[in-house]
Amino acid sequence: MANLSYKAFRKKALEREDVQAIMAEKAEFFTLRRELIRMRQEAGMTQEDIAQAIGTQKTSICRLESANSKTLPSLGMLKKYAEATGHKLNITFSPA
Repeated sequence: MANLSYKAFRKKALEREDVQAIMAEKAEFFTLRRELIRMRQEAGMTQEDIAQAIGTQKTSICRLESANSKTLPSLGMLKKYAEATGHKLNITFSPA
């Protein structure tokens, strides 16, 4: 089998219904992680900077921002992360 670029692999994978279902199920988590990275970058901070500001290790921040992470962040961790980047954590619910 020829080596596929990541883009080609992703495109091919997303054609599969089972992959589409998993992606839809995880969409909120991907969005959350992209938002965390955006906030950190806009604040001009590194993962190390965030870790130091909230009193944890860089590996914890890396895991928090990773799309492959199998753990969910606690609300306390999200609150600390938001404050370290100059934001306030707001949680809202909307109809399904």
